[in-house]
Amino acid sequence: MTIKYLGKQTVWWLLITAILLLIISISSVIIKNMAYKTTTPILEKKDYDKSTSFSILSANVGNLSIGCRKVLNKLCYKDVEERIAANIKYLSPDIIALQEVLAPWQCNKIDNKDKNKVCSETQLVPQIRRLVGEDYTIACNSRNQFECIAVKKGFGEIIDCQNGEICNEARTVPEIDGCDNGFTISAVTVKAKTLPVLFDVINFHPQSTSSTCRAKMINTALYGNEASQSVIQEKKVLLLGDFNLDPWRDDDESVAVWNAFIKNGWDGLKLEYHSGIAETTPPYFTSFLIYKPRTLDFIVSNFANGVCNTLGESPMTLRLDGGKGSDHRAIFGVLSLR
Repeated sequence: MTIKYLGKQTVWWLLITAILLLIISISSVIIKNMAYKTTTPILEKKDYDKSTSFSILSANVGNLSIGCRKVLNKLCYKDVEERIAANIKYLSPDIIALQEVLAPWQCNKIDNKDKNKVCSETQLVPQIRRLVGEDYTIACNSRNQFECIAVKKGFGEIIDCQNGEICNEARTVPEIDGCDNGFTISAVTVKAKTLPVLFDVINFHPQSTSSTCRAKMINTALYGNEASQSVIQEKKVLLLGDFNLDPWRDDDESVAVWNAFIKNGWDGLKLEYHSGIAETTPPYFTSFLIYKPRTLDFIVSNFANGVCNTLGESPMTLRLDGGKGSDHRAIFGVLSLR
């Protein structure tokens, strides 16, 4: 009898232990998910004088995970999209530059039944519109719509793009032989309503895998070549995005092209960083590949002053993606006219 009793007792203890472990496991998942759905603001917003200043956001929203490979590592998970959209709504930037957006046509090329992924549903509304909301005019690059610039309707207009609409006609660096032309650099001209300024916004996402191609793309964007003009048309410029180079840590031909541009200025006006070393030295990392974290994302202009925050790295800030989902850190801040 004693042996049977001990056997039953052991079984009961094993069962109770298994139940407790299951509860702990479920609780940890719930707590983890709660962390990604926190209502804590990603930073403390401050009022600014809209007659002299404007707010800006730059973010690479893509994901290098295997799960997004079928859509070329664009933003492919619903929950990540929802968190980014909620945080963009909270920040309500006047100007937004996004890289690695999922283009509507990409979902037409795959059969995805994973309900956690964006492409499991028909794309009746483009992802870029879901991300920024209805208050913006949007211009995406003319080649593949992976990179887009959005301007709040109350702040200003994108020249040659109907107010409040999406136009896939941003001036885009032409294809370069021998390079991966899925990467783009594109530009639009913005006429502000609240500020006395007309300027170009250039959204950078040159090739990551070849410094030679990256240098060619950047040089063509800035200066043009024998076959095409520069994408820049105005004297005043705002350059931002994922440059796929770290001007403070890298040393290759693309960095040389970029650093020469910064040194020389544009159209007689000095170019200044609004992130990177403008925020702290050494600058916060914005890309966290295991083997080589770097500062690939930054903001530069020749007509504004101000320092932006690297969301999730700067003190008292959280990540744009809510803590999980994107490979890069976004940059947000308020700039004032010089």
